Amino acid sequence: MSKILAVKAAKASVLTLSDGKQITTAIRKHSVSHIRVERLGPVGDEVANIKHHGGVDKAIFFNGQKSLEKLTALLALSYDYLQDSRFGENFVVSDLDENNVCIGDQFRIGEALIEVCQPRKPCNTLSQNTNVPETRKVVVETGLVGWYARVLEAGEIHQDDELVLVKRPYPALTVMAVHELLSKPANTLNKAFLEQTLQCNVLAESYKTTLRKQADKLAQNSSQSAFFNTSEF
Repeated sequence: MSKILAVKAAKASVLTLSDGKQITTAIRKHSVSHIRVERLGPVGDEVANIKHHGGVDKAIFFNGQKSLEKLTALLALSYDYLQDSRFGENFVVSDLDENNVCIGDQFRIGEALIEVCQPRKPCNTLSQNTNVPETRKVVVETGLVGWYARVLEAGEIHQDDELVLVKRPYPALTVMAVHELLSKPANTLNKAFLEQTLQCNVLAESYKTTLRKQADKLAQNSSQSAFFNTSEF
């Protein structure tokens, strides 16, 4: 059974990049033993860029242990992903990843009940934070994006808590499959699956907005993808 391997949080702070530029971010989170999660996220964990982060549909962010290990190796990063964060996750989990977590999954974790509601749409802050320019490209192309969840019932989550799956209404909508609807060229997408995904009532509306742009590109037989041909990210 999957367990919480690490719990992380951070206050927003100024991060100085390798080129001397400074950004305000809370992406570099640090390990804590436990945290209380509420409707808008973990208590004590801050959001710096409220335009693209935070809110009910991005309350908490998960990464799988295996995904982080792969990304760390691909990008030649040197840090302890169980203690610190380069990808901004609140929780690192064992056994689960983008291929076996689905949109709509509900998990009981400690006192809390959470609902998976969207894959992450990787932004350029990932590349800035790692000081590896190709970070965002690698995350998008591998699909090792992690996933956001809503908090349906508030409560404390501790390291070593088990994730108990209580509901899976959309088994076809894995995080990876939904992510690929944005990362692949529009004219290669399965129209029926795209329409099915858009009809999913628990998928975050902001994600559906970007999917609708992909649907328009598919109708035009465009070879563009959502990630590499838009200023949105």
